[in-house]
Amino acid sequence: DLADLLSRLAQHYWRLKGNAKGLNPNVGPLRIIDGTYVKLPKNALNWTAISKDSCGIKLHVRIVAASANSIFPEKMIPSTGNVADSDAVNHIIDADGALYVMDRGYAHKTKMGGWIERNVQFLVRIRKTFKMETLESYEPTHPKVTKNELVSILTREEPVRYIEFIDDDGIPFHLITNRLDLSEEEILEAYKNRWYVELFFKWLKQHVKVSHLFSHSPVGIWNQMYIALITCALAEIMRLIHQPTKNSWTFLSTVQQFLFSSINALVKDFNRRLRKSKGRQKVPKTEPKTIRFGEDFAIVSPITRKHFIDKEKAKKRKEKRKR
Repeated sequence: DLADLLSRLAQHYWRLKGNAKGLNPNVGPLRIIDGTYVKLPKNALNWTAISKDSCGIKLHVRIVAASANSIFPEKMIPSTGNVADSDAVNHIIDADGALYVMDRGYAHKTKMGGWIERNVQFLVRIRKTFKMETLESYEPTHPKVTKNELVSILTREEPVRYIEFIDDDGIPFHLITNRLDLSEEEILEAYKNRWYVELFFKWLKQHVKVSHLFSHSPVGIWNQMYIALITCALAEIMRLIHQPTKNSWTFLSTVQQFLFSSINALVKDFNRRLRKSKGRQKVPKTEPKTIRFGEDFAIVSPITRKHFIDKEKAKKRKEKRKR
């Protein structure tokens, strides 16, 4: 099935990126989880309505930031638009040693307790009203951090780290993580890198066009969403094999140029040697081409656009003289 195909592509990706240490070697690879909403036409109101006039689905996606220039969609579970993020998260989270970064929609105590029990490493933004008990307080060392505490989430005995910081716009953020070894700087940087998933969703909607549906049946829509992620996965794998120094957008643009050509033509373009630029060259003057009008088998009275432009200018000059 398509979910299994995406999983096998993820395995192939890691064979190519086996030595990747993440954006920060001390933190390790980041697995970022988030959801995005895809609006559906009104003929889907009978099965995925979120109000009387609106309907849509959600894509709950897990991407991995293996390195600064490589983002890969590893897992996805689609759902109707009324499914909460926290209800879908355990379908795409594993105890694999990576740090899972998530936003407020996933800050559920029961889920956190399960992750701690399964040894899942996580960094989650919580709401200000999140109830916890302070076990120990530390003096913040980062200028943006206002609180650094060891806390209990009350549903588990194991302590977790609580960080409160203020961003450049003065907005307070509240984070919880069970990675007690990370510094304040590393925690803030890891959460900041959650933005990679937002950029991925933007890229997915703009370039893979997931909002343009080819089927309106539930199964057809789910298949199209999986195919969209498989397309992204294949593009990234091909980029790593053929043009690892190029960014994803440049690579995809090249692929689109050869969309109706053979794979051999595409690979040949990947491997061609680029010539050094000689700078801006003077364009040589060329003689105008003689046009054969075919007077032998047609009635031809050649006239160019310039004729009408000149005629209009002459008319304006004549009118001007009359004034």
